[in-house]
Amino acid sequence: MLWDDVVGHGAIKRSLENAVEQGRVNHAYLFSGPSGVGKFMTARTFAAAMLCPEGGCGECNVCRRVVEEKHPDVAVLRPAGKNIPVEAIRALRLDAFRKPTEADRKVYIIKNAERMWDEGASTLLKVLEEPPGNTVFILVTANPEGVLPTIRSRCQRINFSLVPAGELRDYLVERKGVSAEKAELVARLTGGVLGRALDWCDDPSRLSRRDGVLKMARTLKQADINQALEMAQELYREVKEPAEELASVYQERKRELADGTLDDDSVRRLSKALDEECKREQLKEEIRGTKEIFSTLAWWYRDILIMKEGGDALLLVNVDLAGEISDEAEANPAQKVIECIELLGDAMKAVERNVPVQLNLESALLGIQEVLYA
Repeated sequence: MLWDDVVGHGAIKRSLENAVEQGRVNHAYLFSGPSGVGKFMTARTFAAAMLCPEGGCGECNVCRRVVEEKHPDVAVLRPAGKNIPVEAIRALRLDAFRKPTEADRKVYIIKNAERMWDEGASTLLKVLEEPPGNTVFILVTANPEGVLPTIRSRCQRINFSLVPAGELRDYLVERKGVSAEKAELVARLTGGVLGRALDWCDDPSRLSRRDGVLKMARTLKQADINQALEMAQELYREVKEPAEELASVYQERKRELADGTLDDDSVRRLSKALDEECKREQLKEEIRGTKEIFSTLAWWYRDILIMKEGGDALLLVNVDLAGEISDEAEANPAQKVIECIELLGDAMKAVERNVPVQLNLESALLGIQEVLYA
């Protein structure tokens, strides 16, 4: 069953399965919760369960096409750039009143639903106010307050939370073939976020990057200001590297436009669009990488504080570094460790304010150095 691939969220799965089995599916849902916890996977599974004769068997042609986003009666809308185009919502509105192609209902999944322009949101609201009887809307968002209150009020709210570490660990071991030791560590390091956990398992460099970041944190005690700035520069290079790789990918896509099948005006227009998309994706990658560094440091000092206050070692995130954490806990006063955690919280907020990455990294490392070792 496709439901078996949805990690955690047992009560939500049972509720949605029962709704399908008992024919009590609502016309509109709002799936809200932290990014990466499985909201979209659940939405897609729910769509397959509604159309599949077996309630989402995962093996039939219907399920396969829904999962691959190739079924004519299941549409997925995503932002194009920063926002969901108004034209896409208008097209949805028109299509919603047409009969399904194969199934007895249509399903529309709107990802990042908070990123609709006001005009698009108003257009969707008109459909939700007088919905076709054979249509289901599933809005997916990590920011429900960004969705119009009038839209929220017309949806059944489904709140997702982080996946318990034990369930995430078992999933990685049983379904992804990850070793028990690595699965335990990844489940803790990624904080119950399924998407992040899968990324960490697929990319071995994520764990080695964590080791490098924490090594820098431990060596700040012996570093002078120039060495601390060099550490920040090294971290900045690591953040920039994936963004630079993206530039190569987009450059290749631009070269493919010049194969002679398009006129010059079209090539220029599409090339400009690709340049703009590349910049947006590079910025997202830099933000992701910078947040990961600050999260790694915050978890580290959180572990030190737990050990300092006599907490259970089972509560540690960096369970493989318990010895080093114990040493740091003995050497640093609790209040200073708390100040480091607060400093990193401010650094994370600075990421959202688009403070230059290198400046933010330098400020954070120098701040930690001053708090702990000045």
